[in-house]
Amino acid sequence: MSEITPLRAEDPRRLGPYTLVGRLGQGGQGVVYLGDPPVAVKLLHASVADDPAVRRRFLAEVEAVRRVAPFCTAQLLDADLEGDRPYLVSEYVEGVSLREHVVTRGPRTGGSLDRLAIGTATALSAIHRAGVVHRDFKPGNVLLGLDGPRVIDFGVSRLMDAAATVTRPAVGTPAYMAPEQIKGEAAGPEADVFAWALTMAYTANGRHAYQGETYQEVLARVLYGTPDLGALSGRLREIVEACLAHEPSARPGAEEVLRWLQAAHAAPATGPMRDQGSTVVGGAPGRGRRRLRWWQGVVIAAGAAAAAGGFAMWVNAPKVPDLRGTWSGTAEHPRAGRVFPVELIVDPGGRSRLRWGADLHCVGRLSPAGRPLTFTLDRVTGEACHPGTVVLTPTRDANQVAIKVTRRGDSSITYTGTLARPS
Repeated sequence: MSEITPLRAEDPRRLGPYTLVGRLGQGGQGVVYLGDPPVAVKLLHASVADDPAVRRRFLAEVEAVRRVAPFCTAQLLDADLEGDRPYLVSEYVEGVSLREHVVTRGPRTGGSLDRLAIGTATALSAIHRAGVVHRDFKPGNVLLGLDGPRVIDFGVSRLMDAAATVTRPAVGTPAYMAPEQIKGEAAGPEADVFAWALTMAYTANGRHAYQGETYQEVLARVLYGTPDLGALSGRLREIVEACLAHEPSARPGAEEVLRWLQAAHAAPATGPMRDQGSTVVGGAPGRGRRRLRWWQGVVIAAGAAAAAGGFAMWVNAPKVPDLRGTWSGTAEHPRAGRVFPVELIVDPGGRSRLRWGADLHCVGRLSPAGRPLTFTLDRVTGEACHPGTVVLTPTRDANQVAIKVTRRGDSSITYTGTLARPS
């Protein structure tokens, strides 16, 4: 759990309807408090509150952040920017930051590192799809919650379409700035991809990819040096290298990164960085870079119906892995050319379900189909969402499974992917 420190004498005890019970931290944009009931309340600095132009930017940001899909991020719940003490309220994530985890427990490796890469890339894709640039992505802004990694702190985010027209100073943590940010240029989603890659390198090695004794030395190496990726290996290393391209136009987009990560586990024999002609993917537009279209649909609040009681018996059956818990990841729909998030909730109490699609808007009940690791997907709600059959395949990692879904009435597999649960 992140350390909660007592309120100081100068701290407010209440903001709007929220009672403040402790401090969670302090950053460049304000102080973050723990509210009651548990929420993260960010009190913005007076310099933000007193500047009408900055206030308008934050109002625009709030509207953009509200559009960010909730998976793998801490949702924005409320905001009040009109009073003397403007604040933002977001979901409280109970867990240590990735930076704290690496400092205290060392680098991540293997499946643990891969799950973190997929979870954070999923979050970054959702942020960018909403038209938002994080602009301060770093290990300290990734919390390891009980249900997986969550990307937090959109306090320095700006609308992507404003990035080309608004002149502003560089914002972000110096060690995780992209070259264009260091040079004071507008930072788009490509800067977030660069910071994501540095975060993965830090997670794998316990140190920064561009080392230096001072920030100035680190920034100089980002601009003119070569990253030291250390123990990072395999396809993840290839993806990180592509994301650390000096020119923003040469980096892949977050959706492309997510697809490569998913493909690296779904099809180990196929290199995620090359097409059939061995042309490097991820260069500038028009030079082999592939862009994906995501499912678009209406976000529908849907409840899942109770699953059959026999599911609990299946979960505990001999020679069948214990799947209880929440699994998350991504799946690819080859015929539609789409990659989208998937969430599997295995509940022996009779509420097992599958959620998938844009914003996880599709919801369906899971019940045993008479064969091990095979389920009937029915009582499906959501636009363009269909019932079918779900087959799970265990991997060498007990906290990772492959998933294949076949649409009802179709003989071929509709989409496949890889899901993981917190280790």
